[in-house]
Amino acid sequence: MIDLDASIYIEYDDGTKEPLALIETAEDKGQVYKTATVTLKLAQRAKIPCFVLLYKLSKNPNPADNRYSDIESFRVKRLYPKLESTWRILTPDKWAETLLSLRIWQSEKLDKEFSLH
Repeated sequence: MIDLDASIYIEYDDGTKEPLALIETAEDKGQVYKTATVTLKLAQRAKIPCFVLLYKLSKNPNPADNRYSDIESFRVKRLYPKLESTWRILTPDKWAETLLSLRIWQSEKLDKEFSLH
């Protein structure tokens, strides 16, 4: 089966190429939920965080390429570990900060794991 209504992004460590999180994305159309069962199962097997991220398009053009709309906001929910029951609404800047924090946290976790081997 192929899932065409969403994309899966893999957040990874630039140096080691170790996966740090799986993020299933889709356009925010006001939906109450977004299923991500396969993405969640992959994250659980890999023991890495899993998120669903919905993006709301802006009426303004993207400053990097005006052929496309910019992003107005994100709705994000962590699925694994520690399932979040409600959506968090984030600005693009806040989502970028969240990703940077995630990279630092996961990279430190990997460093500890590798030092034990």
